[in-house]
Amino acid sequence: MFYEQFLQKETVTGMIFDVDGTLLDSMPVWAHSGEQYLATLGIEASASLGRVLFSMTMSQGAEYIKEKFALSQTAQEIQGGIIQIVEDAYRTKVGFKKSALEFLQKLQEAGIPMVIVTSNEEALVRAALRRLGAEHYFQEILTSGGFGSGKDSPDIFYAAAAQMGSSIGSTWVAEDALYAIGTARKAGFRTIGVADAASREDEAQIRGLADYFIEDYGKIAEEEI
Repeated sequence: MFYEQFLQKETVTGMIFDVDGTLLDSMPVWAHSGEQYLATLGIEASASLGRVLFSMTMSQGAEYIKEKFALSQTAQEIQGGIIQIVEDAYRTKVGFKKSALEFLQKLQEAGIPMVIVTSNEEALVRAALRRLGAEHYFQEILTSGGFGSGKDSPDIFYAAAAQMGSSIGSTWVAEDALYAIGTARKAGFRTIGVADAASREDEAQIRGLADYFIEDYGKIAEEEI
């Protein structure tokens, strides 16, 4: 198993997890949420909208939609509408990526602290984790919106490491987004790239940049170990 070999080989004093596409198999929910919101207003949007919104915080995405489609709704109202569309999925059906729960259990057994860093809304993340019985694994959930900066800056990763009392060089960041992996790596963190359909176009670059690349937390290519 990847997680067993990983913990045997590497020094790990803290783990930072992204949520969507990394811990939870939730990216399909978000891929068309902007389109679905606009559809409620009678506006047809391109399927590529989800790709544009991928690296934005929810508030940034709402501002983009407002300007792009010249909406009369406030950015806060737009954000609320999108949250309403996806909230049911988080509360009722979004599940873990393969073997992610087992990895969390192994980390907890090893006494390794964990923090979530996400561009999502805390309420949605907590709703899913609570339903899945996994909220207790994490010391803190840091959101880009609540923190005031996204993962294009290392500050939120530094804050997560400080929360755990973990040194940068032995703190690992698990991510599916190329830009976030790049930010973490440049800041001195070790990284695990997680495969996801939403980031498929960046997979080759992620493989070259991350310390490990996994398709699920139970398997890894032999050459990576």
